[in-house]
Amino acid sequence: MIDRACKREGCPARTWGTLLGEDCNVPEITLFQFPGACSRVTMTALEMTGAAFADRLVDIMAGEQMSSEYKAINPRGKVPALLVDGRLMTENVAILTWLANCFPEAGLLPNVGSDWDRAQQLADLVWISATLHPYVRANKMPGRWTVGDEAPVRERGRQLLAPALAQLENRLETNDWWYDGISIVDIYLYWCYTTAESGHFPLGAFPNIANHRRRVEAFPPFRRALAREAAASARHDAATRFASGELSR
Repeated sequence: MIDRACKREGCPARTWGTLLGEDCNVPEITLFQFPGACSRVTMTALEMTGAAFADRLVDIMAGEQMSSEYKAINPRGKVPALLVDGRLMTENVAILTWLANCFPEAGLLPNVGSDWDRAQQLADLVWISATLHPYVRANKMPGRWTVGDEAPVRERGRQLLAPALAQLENRLETNDWWYDGISIVDIYLYWCYTTAESGHFPLGAFPNIANHRRRVEAFPPFRRALAREAAASARHDAATRFASGELSR
């Protein structure tokens, strides 16, 4: 445990200490991520909190998530994964909800006054992760869902995506954000529709989503997350080239 006690009322570190069942100390946080994966949402959430954290790139394109080294850290073999003082948390919904509770001042989710409203926020996150996210994956990476012909899987993913994105388009007709202000839900939605687009799903019929996209891309914590991803990629590429002998030792 890092011994950096904070006694200020309202300090996020006090909340961390309470949740960890220990005296108020700032935790040591490491995010395992891959640039462009849904760990970008987690990275942005951490940037929103202002907490200090380290990030480690897990090269999922090279299968590193299935390596014995990484599975010793995260047996589920996925990103994102969050280590907090050596304790593991996985799955975006769990991580994002936990961070929102730990850092209420950061605005990851709106502050609400009832258990019902908090459950509705959880329902929104679960809808994205368990419904929209799999549609996106079927569209962009159909090979994850079949060992046979990928074309019908991709087509079905697009059929399911269209009404889901139409629902978002309608909501954004009268709102700049999913809620009254930007939240981590908007970042997760952005990841979904831009990842769908990178899988050749056309977004031209959704002007409100296009406006939402521009607003998210101007959000400072999101921009910082992109910069961290770029820096991690540069470090990884340099290390790979060094290991292969392309760079002089």
